[in-house]
Amino acid sequence: MQLVAIQMTSGADIAANLAYVASQLALINTQVAPTLILLPENFALFSHRDDYFTHAEPLGEGPVQQQLANWAKQYQCWLVAGSFPILSNIDDRIYTTSLAFDPNGELVQHYNKIHLFDAHVPTVSASDSQVNTGSTTQVYKESDSFIAGDRVATFTAGDIKFGMAICYDLRFPELFRVLSAANVDVLLLPAAFTYTTGKAHWLPLLQARAIENQCYVLAANQVGDHGHNRHTWGHSVILDPWGDILAQQTSACGISCARLDKHKLVQIRTDIPILQHARFTASLKNKE
Repeated sequence: MQLVAIQMTSGADIAANLAYVASQLALINTQVAPTLILLPENFALFSHRDDYFTHAEPLGEGPVQQQLANWAKQYQCWLVAGSFPILSNIDDRIYTTSLAFDPNGELVQHYNKIHLFDAHVPTVSASDSQVNTGSTTQVYKESDSFIAGDRVATFTAGDIKFGMAICYDLRFPELFRVLSAANVDVLLLPAAFTYTTGKAHWLPLLQARAIENQCYVLAANQVGDHGHNRHTWGHSVILDPWGDILAQQTSACGISCARLDKHKLVQIRTDIPILQHARFTASLKNKE
C-alpha cells in the first residue's frame, strides 16, 4: 500500500484550503497501488472558535464532508481528513474529528480527538521563526471549544489495519498501546503541532510511537505562519516500524509518499515480540 501525507498551511478561508488539497491530490499517482492519503489537522479551517462553530457539520453530512467523499471516489483512494469541526449534542461544544473515507466515498470511520490541547507555549518570532526565550507565551485552550472524544477508532483497508489519533494525542503513549493491542499496522497522526513544541518533540515522539508499537506511522502536519502569532512546525513524515524515516517534508507545503512493506512489519514483530512480552495494559478511563 502507498502511504501519503499532505503538508499545508491552512487558514480561515475554507475555499482556498480545499483548493490547495485538490491541487495536491491531482499530483498523486493513485493507480500504482492501493493508496491512503492523510490530511493534517484543521486542513479545511484553521481559525477561531466562532469560525469553527459557524462551519461545523453534522457527522456524515455537509459540503466539506461531501467534497472529501467525492475526492476519495474520484481518485479511488482511502482519504483520511485530519480533523474538521463536527457538531455534538452540547450547545457550546463541538468535536474535532478525523474522518476516514473509502474508495467508494463512504465514511467508514471517525475519531473524536481524546486529548485536548490546553497549554502555554513559548511564542515564535514571525521574522525569523526563532523561539522566544523570554516570558511571552501563546495560550491554547481547546477545551473552550471542543469536547473530548471517549473511544478509540480503527479501520481496515485491504489487509492493513489503521489506528486513528490527532496531534496532542501523540504525547499519550497509552492510546497507541491500546491501538497496538488491537493489531493496528499503521498509526495515523494528523497534526497542527506548534513550531516550538514541534522543533523539540515532534520527531522523537513519532519515532517512539513507531518503535514501541512496531507500527508504521503516517504523520501529516500543518506548516508555517497561520496569523495571530500561530506557527506550526511542518516536517510531516512517514516512519517504518523500526523508526526509520521513509519520507519527510521539512518547512514547505507538499507531499510525502512511501510504500508499506507488510513483510518487514511481520518480520520486526516476529524478531522482537513486544506485545507478547508486555506485562502492562492500558485502557481509556472515563472522565468524572
